Amino acid sequence: APPPKRVHKPKPEPAPRPELASLMTSYRDALPGSPGEAYLSERHIPLQLAQAVGVGYSLPGAWANSSRDWEKGRLVFPHTSPSGEIVSLYGRAVGDAPKSLKHDHLSGAKGYFNAPALLADNGPVTICEGAFDALALMAAGAPNVVAIFGVDGWRWEWAKKASEMILALDSDSSGSRALQELAREARLRGKTVAYLEPGAYGSEKDASCLLYTSDAADE
Repeated sequence: APPPKRVHKPKPEPAPRPELASLMTSYRDALPGSPGEAYLSERHIPLQLAQAVGVGYSLPGAWANSSRDWEKGRLVFPHTSPSGEIVSLYGRAVGDAPKSLKHDHLSGAKGYFNAPALLADNGPVTICEGAFDALALMAAGAPNVVAIFGVDGWRWEWAKKASEMILALDSDSSGSRALQELAREARLRGKTVAYLEPGAYGSEKDASCLLYTSDAADE
């Protein structure tokens, strides 16, 4: 196989942020019965599943980045390291927010959503690009799902124990390029790789959109 087109230099290791861990606890407590739970339900994501992977809800005025607050609040997803430590937060605006306010990652180094799944020993790790894609794949029954918050967020140093990988990246041009690159690099590292073809999402670009638009969310 040809060498990778791009050498992935190790990224700076994100430091644990204890102040975010305590804040995340309050967000998790606020999720049940909130507009955040209703938004999850609209997207066919069970509350229990979201709670199991640490999703929370920020009330309007309570988001950690006050300059990016949203009138209907935000679903909050923790950026974690494989050890489970919180290194940052991602807030997804609830409802039909303008594109400029829809997504907000706190400043600083990013982690993954559900990064401890990289250490699982009960089967392959499924890699996707966004937190809602991860929830959709989990709802469909996929185990050990990790969201990397964009195709450039991958860290090989965090995947040393992941001997089997399933790539479930977006079906757009950047996702297709990243799929080929990550698959090649994984094989060069001796890992077993499978991937979801674009047709797996029907006419949609990712797992989240497919689940959201599906009339039969349990299929």
